[in-house]
Amino acid sequence: MNKLNSEYLYIKDQAQLNTYCQLAKQADVLALDTEFVRTRTFRSHLGLIQAFDGREIALIDPLCDLDLEPFWQLLSDESIVKVLHSCHEDLEVFKYYAKRLPTPLFDSQIAGQFLFQGKVLGFGAMVAQELGVELDKGEARTNWLKRPLTDNQLHYAMNDVKYLLPLYHKLNEQLIEAGLQQYNLDEANLKVKQKWQDKKTDQLFLDFGNAWQLSSRELATLQELAYWRLSVAQEKDLALGFVVKDATLFSVAQRRPSDINILKKIPDLNPHETRIHGKALILCVDKAKQIPEGSWPVKVPRLTDYPTYKQSFKTLKQMITQRSVELNVPMELLATKKQLNQWIKWVWQVPYAEVSDFELSWRYELLKPVLLKWNEQHSL
Repeated sequence: MNKLNSEYLYIKDQAQLNTYCQLAKQADVLALDTEFVRTRTFRSHLGLIQAFDGREIALIDPLCDLDLEPFWQLLSDESIVKVLHSCHEDLEVFKYYAKRLPTPLFDSQIAGQFLFQGKVLGFGAMVAQELGVELDKGEARTNWLKRPLTDNQLHYAMNDVKYLLPLYHKLNEQLIEAGLQQYNLDEANLKVKQKWQDKKTDQLFLDFGNAWQLSSRELATLQELAYWRLSVAQEKDLALGFVVKDATLFSVAQRRPSDINILKKIPDLNPHETRIHGKALILCVDKAKQIPEGSWPVKVPRLTDYPTYKQSFKTLKQMITQRSVELNVPMELLATKKQLNQWIKWVWQVPYAEVSDFELSWRYELLKPVLLKWNEQHSL
């Protein structure tokens, strides 16, 4: 066995991995973490996988040409609770590399929000608070793709799952005692369902916070530009901002230049972006100009432009805050500002409104009386 340290297995060959996965299938709970690098890239590049089944800690090296399928199968084993902390980026890694996501899922950060009045704690802070252990975060910025990994790197990675398992047991007991266990599991698994949803590419202009400033014609141009940039980013594995910055696309959409010379005269445009992508930007503008007016996107509205919005939002927040006190569920988890606005947009049938998280999650049964009452008073 390739055991570099008595505290963990550093798995670099298939036989080791297969053996570990066979034994891990017998566990009720599996603590997981990943180490990856994502600086200028569109996708996260996986550098290490950590797992702790309560018996042995495994540090799995995905750069050793392993068939990771036996491990990926553990992710979808419904008999094993998968425990992660602040799992958003880990879920992206699993979705891309494993083509599956961990279920059932227990996210210790979400559990902490339920138990600590909505407070969001990082892993180190939570371990210190709940387990009395101070973790060394010296390798947090390390390059996990460089080999060989040092003993310090491996020890750092080990600790992320070594303390995650006892943290899970302690938090889970507190959740059971508070009657919040099922809400916590439902919320974590809502994150999994949402992560499975692919990004809508027909309304990429909604990712721009200032899109409301644009006319329908300009939005059609911005959509063409944003879709082109996404395609380039995916093809070249570059972060969107390293293809062309948001501000550049927005300015081009506003001015809709007809040739390179006009493009170069747009104030504050990055000369480097113009030199490399100028022709492509002009082609996007030209393509948008061919779109008939009846197919232009609807102008993006702002809730603050609705005369009754301010009072309607205030009332909804007050009603749900009172409900959170009655239920002993932190307001920060029951209804964020984004979710409150999401509900208002949905009820008011604001353009581009999405189905509210309230209707898609455990929240609805808890909030139904409040939401229906608000609807009666504040529907447009």
